[in-house]
Amino acid sequence: MRFDDDFDNISNGESIMYMALGVSFFILLVLGVVFFVNRSNNSSGKNYKQYVAASTPAVSEGVENTSKEKLTAEDLDIWTMYPKEGEAASNDEDTVTTKVTPTASPLPTITPISDEEKYNDGNHFKIEYADGSSEWVAIDKKRALNTYDFTNMKESDGKRKYYMDGKQVSFTGIDVSRYQKNIDFAQVKNAGIDFVMIRVGARGYQSGQIAIDEYFEQNIKAAKEAGLDVGVYFYSQAITPQEAAEEAAVVIQALTNYKITYPVAYDMEEVENDISRIQKLTRDERTVISATFINAMMTAGYKTLLYGNEEWLTKKVDLTKFPVVSVWLADTSDMPDYPYQYAMLQYSTKGSVYGINGDVNMNICFIDYAAQ
Repeated sequence: MRFDDDFDNISNGESIMYMALGVSFFILLVLGVVFFVNRSNNSSGKNYKQYVAASTPAVSEGVENTSKEKLTAEDLDIWTMYPKEGEAASNDEDTVTTKVTPTASPLPTITPISDEEKYNDGNHFKIEYADGSSEWVAIDKKRALNTYDFTNMKESDGKRKYYMDGKQVSFTGIDVSRYQKNIDFAQVKNAGIDFVMIRVGARGYQSGQIAIDEYFEQNIKAAKEAGLDVGVYFYSQAITPQEAAEEAAVVIQALTNYKITYPVAYDMEEVENDISRIQKLTRDERTVISATFINAMMTAGYKTLLYGNEEWLTKKVDLTKFPVVSVWLADTSDMPDYPYQYAMLQYSTKGSVYGINGDVNMNICFIDYAAQ
């Protein structure tokens, strides 16, 4: 069916009006929901701000605000139990931790100890060898030690004298052989010499032949006539005890017509810059050979000496194997450190004495053999 023109117009206007009202109502509903949501959010923010304001001290103007608007993990006390790298932990809340930079401790300085400091302790003495080397040797405290104080030694005109309590207790001497040739012993005596050790003879260091010193007879006669005390020595190159006994027999025979007041000395030593007969002998072999000569001379009624330097008397022979022996030490140092007892000291090989042309060996004796 078809409506007339007036009905159609009225119906269309009413429909538009109802539609507009519906749209307006929907818009108002949406706006109301949005308003309500915003109001709720604003209220929550206001409450949070009020909580923070209530729990945070007020800050005056001009003072730096060190508080934080929001709490973080760093604001919790528990985190102070775990210090950051380089910081020290503390149980005191007021303690301010500071970063510590570790520093390396300096290494201690170690000063090497020299042999001189290590062994110069009164229990060792130093042996100087011919090749320039040296060795520290332990002192055998079971052996008789010397008590010489070399501050009591005085030297004048090349002659050494030893004093005790201001009194001279030593004797000055020389040792001679064919190398000094003709000697004026009267001048030697007037020069202040008390005794002389004269070489009786020697065994060849290669040939092994024994020879009486060509100046022996002349020297012993002239020395005794000049009033000097006399002792003798034999230069040995014996390589067996039998050869040492042969040497002793030669000395005894040479002294048959002479009375001596000083000892008979045994001088066994190696040759410088050449090979000698005794070079390959062991210490024990040299000891037995030397003891053979010494015992033979003692049996014949003579006082005896064993000649040698520190090396010889310590390394080349064993003096502990001698029942009785006195030592004639060769040491040209100012203050010998050989610790054991010795009766005589050869302190120079380049001495000068009136009555002798050229160098002569100088000696000091600590025993008054002439009075025995």
